Amino acid sequence: MLSHPALATAVGASPFIQPLAHAPFLSEPRRRQHHAFIANDSRFAASARLLAHLWRQDQQLPTATFISRDSASKPRRRPASWFLRRDAAQAGATFLTPAIRDHARQALLFREPGAMWNEDRLWANLLSSQALTLNLLAPLATDLTLATRVFRALLPGFVDQVRSIRFEHSPGRFDDRYFGDGTALDALIEAITPDGEIAVITIEVKFTEGLTGPSATLRDRYIEAAQASGLYQDATSPTLARAGFEQLRREHVMTTLMLQYGLGSRGKFILIAPQLNRRAQAVAALYRTELRDPDGAGDPTTVAFSNITLEAIIAAMHEAGATDLARQLWARYCDYARVAQFALQCDDPSSPPPVPTPVCSFPPPASTSEPVPNEEAPPAITRSSRRRRPAAATPAKCPARPAASRPSPETTSTARGAG
Repeated sequence: MLSHPALATAVGASPFIQPLAHAPFLSEPRRRQHHAFIANDSRFAASARLLAHLWRQDQQLPTATFISRDSASKPRRRPASWFLRRDAAQAGATFLTPAIRDHARQALLFREPGAMWNEDRLWANLLSSQALTLNLLAPLATDLTLATRVFRALLPGFVDQVRSIRFEHSPGRFDDRYFGDGTALDALIEAITPDGEIAVITIEVKFTEGLTGPSATLRDRYIEAAQASGLYQDATSPTLARAGFEQLRREHVMTTLMLQYGLGSRGKFILIAPQLNRRAQAVAALYRTELRDPDGAGDPTTVAFSNITLEAIIAAMHEAGATDLARQLWARYCDYARVAQFALQCDDPSSPPPVPTPVCSFPPPASTSEPVPNEEAPPAITRSSRRRRPAAATPAKCPARPAASRPSPETTSTARGAG
């Protein structure tokens, strides 16, 4: 019988409370065994990668296979278990429901000029934070009554009604009144406060990212606007110029500028990240210490900062009545107790294998015998390959789909910030 205090805690706890204090430590052989090894993964990223592998298996979705070259320059096929094969990716299998998939296609079709969607990663990489944003918030964007219940619970006294939710939004992309660059928000919520004021809630979402960069090219306008905002004890603090911190500063100050230019009377800036992403949680905690009034208690016109865990959002959705969706989100993004139990069972040959529990159903791939897709290879996997750029695979022929819903084959920039 396998047991551990953390796993024992999970048995009697709410299904939407993270029972672990930190992500499980997964050995390199264990990760390689399941084709989920990336050399520079943090402990949390390694666990999230293995959880993505387990979720993909539950859904019976095919994994992508890449071609790399070993130390002797010989081609070698290697699966990447957190990537979907091209036909499954194009079918929208990364999204938890067909409705979310359709909303993602609409968001891409009607994207703002200059919006930076990394479409290859969005559709195929199960660790995409843009896909997480859509899986989490698109159901609220299409059901504003549900969205209102969720954000009333998360932001009591601030939200009375949610009016709209938009994705990859900027109020002034390349507008000199803002920053004159491509700084954008993962999501924007327009709401009404209990006092009847128009409020804007700006959101940055992180999944496995540790808020470590890359940073936008420094502009004088960043410092000038930060000083004028009155948000910081010292807007020139070296901490605020560090990778990750400077992104939070730009988006927080942008929210203040939105109020200044009449887009709302009240504002709040929110970071959403998993509880076990320790780097993201540490950056959020330290960022708060740089603020004069992080909760906006002294002046209601101050844009407050809130760090809300992904687990708290899912729990609020469950309490608001979206039970099935909450379970699907938890299984996809937060069930690290399952990862720990899986690792323990793999180490104990006498234990029965874990039984997959599908959280949703998707049509099977159109073909199971297509050549290897021409995907961009994941980061370095072996010591010898760290200095080599993986060779491109042979392009695959994919099933025809409507042009409006086809994910772009072009790789877009992953940098958020300066344009």
